[in-house]
Amino acid sequence: MTEVKSIWRAVADEPLPHELLLLGDENPALLAAYLPQSQIYLLGAPRTPIGVCVLQVRREESEIMNVAIAPEHQGQGLGRRLLQHVIGEARTQAPRKLLIKTGNSAIGQLALYQQLGFELEAVHYDYFLRQYPQPIWENGIRCKHQLVLALALHDVSPSFDFDLG
Repeated sequence: MTEVKSIWRAVADEPLPHELLLLGDENPALLAAYLPQSQIYLLGAPRTPIGVCVLQVRREESEIMNVAIAPEHQGQGLGRRLLQHVIGEARTQAPRKLLIKTGNSAIGQLALYQQLGFELEAVHYDYFLRQYPQPIWENGIRCKHQLVLALALHDVSPSFDFDLG
């Protein structure tokens, strides 16, 4: 078992773990489209990443585009640890909201995201039927619909300071 020492942001010339990225998103064309505009966080020991999380930061909202842990390391809380780290990074970069999207068949991921405070915001019906050429099956369920979950990163309610003196 690889000893997990740290989580770090990949630098420009660092080789990316494409096998892990493909676990999180099976469509190589979509990966190629969003990776250049993204921050990539790796989890593992030096030169041996066992987890990856891809964050796109935008002005009002950011999005976790991809998250994956190597299958032999799943079920150890590493995905939660990586997501908590990336949520913290997103908070420091000023967006108000962080999105994460998953399929209707991703039962474990959906539970984890809600445990971390994400709330269901939208459903894109038939998304995976249109975007992925091969059927995706998870947990004995055909993945058809994309679920969009959101996490408020900053309190957006107005604050009032009354001087009663």
